[in-house]
Amino acid sequence: MENSNQQNLDLIAQMIKTAQRRFYDDSPYYILWGVAVFFASLLQFVLIRYQSDNNGIGWAIFIPAAIIVQLIILTKQKKKEKVKTHVESVLIYMWIAFGISLFIIIFFSQKLGLGTYPVILCLYALSTFVSGGAFKIKAFLFGSICCWILAIVGFFVDFQIQLLLLAAGVLVAFIIPGIILRSSEKAA
Repeated sequence: MENSNQQNLDLIAQMIKTAQRRFYDDSPYYILWGVAVFFASLLQFVLIRYQSDNNGIGWAIFIPAAIIVQLIILTKQKKKEKVKTHVESVLIYMWIAFGISLFIIIFFSQKLGLGTYPVILCLYALSTFVSGGAFKIKAFLFGSICCWILAIVGFFVDFQIQLLLLAAGVLVAFIIPGIILRSSEKAA
């Protein structure tokens, strides 16, 4: 009986480790989207400072480029894809919901006015908090808490500073945790 219980615990531990391993495989997405938003935000900040009429050009360049790169990565991963765990399936739905919500917020950003980026920071915080909590990855939990703090600050500053807060948010919630995931993946 005791041997059977130990086997069950070992099986559960192995399943968790497999799910974490697949989560580590997603590290390029965090880095990719973090870098795209980071540079688009900073470029818009700089172009606003120089009073350029085309200050949103970074979004038109970096976001489509990130979509293309993500599609290439997805195509390669599909070939190696195996059965998903329940936790992975839930996280996929969570990230789809994140994308749909983000699209709606951006599409109707004129209705939100200057409150758009703090709301987006809250979405970043929510999604990375759930992902980090699901696999007990502290870097994502820390990043999500930072995003919530940056979101609160964002409601009290002008648009240009919100761009810097957005860049800082993706740095601590996506890029740094993605790099940590990537390095722990290589070490494993």
